[in-house]
Amino acid sequence: MRFSIVKAVIYCILFALSVVWLFPLASMFMVIVKSNEEFSSLPYWGFPRLKSFVPNLSHNIGIAWKKTHIGVFFINSVIFATLAGVGSAFLASLAGYALTQLKVKTPQAWFIGIFIGNVFPFQMFLIPLYLFLNYIKLYDTRIGLSLVYVGICVPFALFVYRNYAYTLPGELFDAAKVDGASKWGSYIRLFIPMSKPAFLVIFCFQFIWTWNDLIFGLVLSERYRPVMTSLSKLQGQRGGVPPPILITGAIIASIPTVIILLTMQKYFVRGFTLTIEK
Repeated sequence: MRFSIVKAVIYCILFALSVVWLFPLASMFMVIVKSNEEFSSLPYWGFPRLKSFVPNLSHNIGIAWKKTHIGVFFINSVIFATLAGVGSAFLASLAGYALTQLKVKTPQAWFIGIFIGNVFPFQMFLIPLYLFLNYIKLYDTRIGLSLVYVGICVPFALFVYRNYAYTLPGELFDAAKVDGASKWGSYIRLFIPMSKPAFLVIFCFQFIWTWNDLIFGLVLSERYRPVMTSLSKLQGQRGGVPPPILITGAIIASIPTVIILLTMQKYFVRGFTLTIEK
C-alpha cells in the first residue's frame, strides 16, 4: 500500500511537470495558427476556425521568411555551428589526449589555464575580439566569426574530453607503445575511435549553443550574422511585428536544434553524467 501511494505521488508530480512544460508549447501553437486580425480580436486561448489553421500558418511562415531573409541567416548558422562543434571537438581531443596520455608537465595547470575561459562572462571578450578582428582584417567575415565560435567553445570541449579520457583504460595505450605505435598513431588508432561518445557530446552541446548565440553575431559581423539575429531584426522593425509572425520566425529558427536534440538525445544526456574516474 505504501509503495502504491509513493508511486501515485510520483506520477502526479511528473504529470504536473509535463503540463508545465507543455504549456508554453500549447501557447505558441495558439498564436501561430491565427491571423493578425484573429489574434487581435479573439481571446488568447480562443480557437480560430479549423479551416483557417493551415492558411494562417502558411501565411505567417511566408511573411516571417521574407521579412527576415532567414534563408541566408540559416546558411551562416549552419556553417558557424558545424565548425564550432567539429573544430572545438578536434582541438579539445588533441589537448585532452596530451593532458591524460602524454607526459606533460603540470597538466592540471594547463587545463585550468584553458578552462578559465569559461569562468568569465562572454560579454567581456567582445571589445578585445572586435579590435583583434579589425586588426587582422577578419571583421565581418565568416572566417573571423567561425574562429571566434571555435575558440569560445574549446574550454568546455576540453573539460568534457579530459573527463572522458580519464575513463579510458591506460593499458591499451601502454600496449600500443610496446607494439611500436607512435604517439600520433595511438591518437589516431586508439584515442579517436574510443572517444567517439565525447565527440558527439561536444558537437551536440556546441552546435546548439552556437546556433542560439546572439551577442557575438550582432557585434562581430554585419553581413554574415547567424540566424538568431534575424529574429532581433524582425522584432526591432519600425511599427512592430505582429506576435503570430514573430513567434513563427522563432519556431523556424529553432528547428535545427530540435532535430539535433531528437537525433542525439542520448549523447546530450550523457554530457551531464560524464565524471572523472581517476
